[in-house]
Amino acid sequence: MSRWLIALVFACHATPATPGEDKAAAPPANPALTDSTWPIYHANSYATAAATAPTIDPDRVERVNNLARWRRVKGHVSPWTVARAPEADGSQVLLSTPFPGVAKYVIDADGLRAVHLLELDRKWTDFDWTIAVLANNSAIVTERKHNRYAIVADKTNRPDSPLEVVKRITIDEDRYGEISSHFTIAYDGTLIALTEKPTMIAVDLEAGRVKSAVDLKGVGVVFHNSYPVDEAGRVYLSTQVALSAFDWDGESLSLAWTSPYNMRGPGYEKNEEESKKLLPEAIAVARGKPGTGTGTTPTLLGDPSAGVVVLVDGHEPKNRLVAFFRGDIPEDHQPIKDPDDPSLTLDRRVAAVFPLPRSTPDGEGFTMENSPAAYGNSLVLAQWAGFKPDATPPTGVQRVDWEPGTRSFQLVWVNEDVLFNGVPTIARTDKGLAAIGMGREGNRYHYQVLDFETGQPQRPAIDLGTSDDALDQGNNHIITADGSIIYPGKKQLMRLYAEQGG
Repeated sequence: MSRWLIALVFACHATPATPGEDKAAAPPANPALTDSTWPIYHANSYATAAATAPTIDPDRVERVNNLARWRRVKGHVSPWTVARAPEADGSQVLLSTPFPGVAKYVIDADGLRAVHLLELDRKWTDFDWTIAVLANNSAIVTERKHNRYAIVADKTNRPDSPLEVVKRITIDEDRYGEISSHFTIAYDGTLIALTEKPTMIAVDLEAGRVKSAVDLKGVGVVFHNSYPVDEAGRVYLSTQVALSAFDWDGESLSLAWTSPYNMRGPGYEKNEEESKKLLPEAIAVARGKPGTGTGTTPTLLGDPSAGVVVLVDGHEPKNRLVAFFRGDIPEDHQPIKDPDDPSLTLDRRVAAVFPLPRSTPDGEGFTMENSPAAYGNSLVLAQWAGFKPDATPPTGVQRVDWEPGTRSFQLVWVNEDVLFNGVPTIARTDKGLAAIGMGREGNRYHYQVLDFETGQPQRPAIDLGTSDDALDQGNNHIITADGSIIYPGKKQLMRLYAEQGG
């Protein structure tokens, strides 16, 4: 048995508790992933985008460290960055997947350093950006050109070691279809992934083979959003026309339920043949075409039996936050009338629908492509302003709480002045919980820290200057063990951190 698999099989850990943190607010740690604050996109298997470590201290002086870009990957910064478990010496390795391969960075006493770029054989049209760090600190990525997955690890046992591929798993394209750029890791270590056929597959990483597959025809069009998985083995997949749940029991995948829901907004010229073409759909999203929906990765709240899964649709004039029951539908739950057309009744699995006050495809025309961030039953959602917001972008960040007792959403606060142009991140500061993100005002970029209880700034915005290198184009911001904020700029990996002793 190989060294990476031994570590994966026997790994078991719990999410580290932050002093004063409500442990019930954090989802159960996935023992198949590394014990870090951000082992997978959206932080964890529940896709809550919430950190378990405190971040920048508002009373210190912040600086921005622009990592010198790889000359060979100019303009190809990966939208996803993940973190390994911290090393014994306090350093921490970060991994990302720019177009040419897997990039490795280290945060240590010398700051943020580029260590190695492991090149993979990819074609330029492959957006192979998904990455997850397994329990032994190796990482798994896709190589779509060859329809395979690659396990990447250090050549030697030290933080500054170059990377190497230690295993490849090829998927039979004729049988299962071309793999997509998305996958997740179940709590037992099985890789759950999508193909363009479309099919969902469960891949045994030890045996290097597909263990089970389920045909996705009939559950809707699948494109660029990711999907969470819970400790019971249930995977939640959103498409333009439905939300579906699939069960993985360790041996086989099966469809648990499908809840029809039109994620597209009114006015979208629906054409069944065109909707099957992924490239036109992706271009429409990139251009902010109203009604495309859904690019939202669902977020899990509560537990597998009584919790809900939430996402945002592409409706006009306001995008809507939608909750679906994860487990059995309560017997006394009455179907909800469609807010757009009260003569219609939504599927009974829909638990609640809430029009978001600051999330609209009107004006500049961008649907909310940002996934909800969650802490406990509280959600923070932001208005996306496109891949390059202008000097007067659409603004808006809001907190909405899920109330399990009444099965309803409650608006807690709205900040109409702030732009978070990416998936919001919920983190801890010395002043408590905060929502953080990058925005723009006039010709300057800035970073904002909003108080979780009020939505007001915890401190003045951190000035990031006027260079597009600081631009976040709609991605996730991670928090490392030392409290650094890491996010991909347009051409450079960005690190915000508190200057010690400042």
